[in-house]
Amino acid sequence: MPWRLAVTAATVTAVATVWSATVGTGGVSARGFLLLLFVAGLPLLMRDVPTAFTCACLLVGILLLWVSLIGAAFGLGPVVAAALMLLAASVADPDNPPSSASVVLAGMLLLVFFLLAFCLYW
Repeated sequence: MPWRLAVTAATVTAVATVWSATVGTGGVSARGFLLLLFVAGLPLLMRDVPTAFTCACLLVGILLLWVSLIGAAFGLGPVVAAALMLLAASVADPDNPPSSASVVLAGMLLLVFFLLAFCLYW
């Protein structure tokens, strides 16, 4: 389960970065976007070492949380969803997968977050 959360977080970051690069205000250079994508993918490189994976998810999640807050003016606000997923992946237990009710709840919360983010931006 933590691995799936990290993959989903990297995907959400990639989508938010591409959206910000095309629609954003233009205050971030291409190098900044590439650096953001690289940082979001770091936990994926540490899959085989559980302790390093947990630490990477925690550190990258905190970093992306700050990036989403500071970069909200440049269209990087949706990166907060990826940050929250990485923080959840840092504490998720791979031996105890969640029940279907918690997966549905997590999906609905993510949908509500994106709906609120969409309403706030437009």
